[in-house]
Amino acid sequence: MRNGPKSVPLLLILTLVLPALAVADAGKELFDRQCASCHTIGGGDSGGPDLKGVTARHTHEWLETVIMEPDKLMARKDPAQAGLVKKYGYEMPKLGIGHDDALKIITYLGAADGATAAKVPVPATEQLELVVTPELIAHGKALFTGRKRLANGGAACVACHQLTYPGIAGGNLSIANLGVSYRKMGETGMRGALKALKFLTMKRIYQDRPLTDEEVAALLALYKDAAGRQQGGTSAYPLAGAGLFVLFMLGLTLYKRRIR
Repeated sequence: MRNGPKSVPLLLILTLVLPALAVADAGKELFDRQCASCHTIGGGDSGGPDLKGVTARHTHEWLETVIMEPDKLMARKDPAQAGLVKKYGYEMPKLGIGHDDALKIITYLGAADGATAAKVPVPATEQLELVVTPELIAHGKALFTGRKRLANGGAACVACHQLTYPGIAGGNLSIANLGVSYRKMGETGMRGALKALKFLTMKRIYQDRPLTDEEVAALLALYKDAAGRQQGGTSAYPLAGAGLFVLFMLGLTLYKRRIR
């Protein structure tokens, strides 16, 4: 009988805590499936912002809206959302997540904010920097323009997107220039976006036709080279271009000497 009163608070605690843990676990599963391709929790910015501490930075209502109906924030001219769009170059896509699932994701994010990395695994985001080669760029250009079909049958990027690059005339459906997007997002961010492809139009096209890792790498190489050309007026291979120019001038000089 003496143990009876002490066991009541323990049962009460378990009654409150266990359902919350179950919701957090369900939220992790949803996060991994819907969010992890663009977001990390403590792993740094990727296709979207690092979400570590997000439950402290924003209200519960704001988080619900950005997960369920991010377009409403832009319609309201929400300054936080506008800042993110300016930084990353695109709006958060509407993923079709319902209210109950949004609550599970928020619960998981809150648990991650208040727990150690040992208790709440952080999605791995570390990638070796892509080694860009002329062959990889050529492969990316062929995929972008549709000269080489995507393995799973998705549409070529040029059908919708612009890219300022020699020999490429981009589409008009999207105003996003992917070279500019690469500069804003960086390699990690663009990689996440290419793996996710969850924007409204792209989601319909690529839902059952994801890009392969080889295709992602080739397109990344192309966008990286395009970004370098746009930013500094040079490609990823300025020395190669300079070398060809020197050889051309040397050959021209020798030719002139011969005809004299």
